Amino acid sequence: MKKEFLVCYNYGSGGIWLYILARNKKEIQKKYPELKIVDERPEWFNDERELITREKLYFDIDEPAKGWLAVYEKGLKEKK
Repeated sequence: MKKEFLVCYNYGSGGIWLYILARNKKEIQKKYPELKIVDERPEWFNDERELITREKLYFDIDEPAKGWLAVYEKGLKEKK
């Protein structure tokens, strides 16, 4: 059974926050090693930001990547 995880890609001067639907943390870490899984929503990540993130940056680990996550995956492949 999958559950959602709040994750962050830290690019130094900020971060991209997103939700990933996955079976467990290890599954995310294996597929997306640079993403940090966050156990508790930060205080500044208010209800409005959560809603926007769920609408625009919500991904299922088993579905083909799209949008920002597709760009991230492309970058991972290019590093190899």
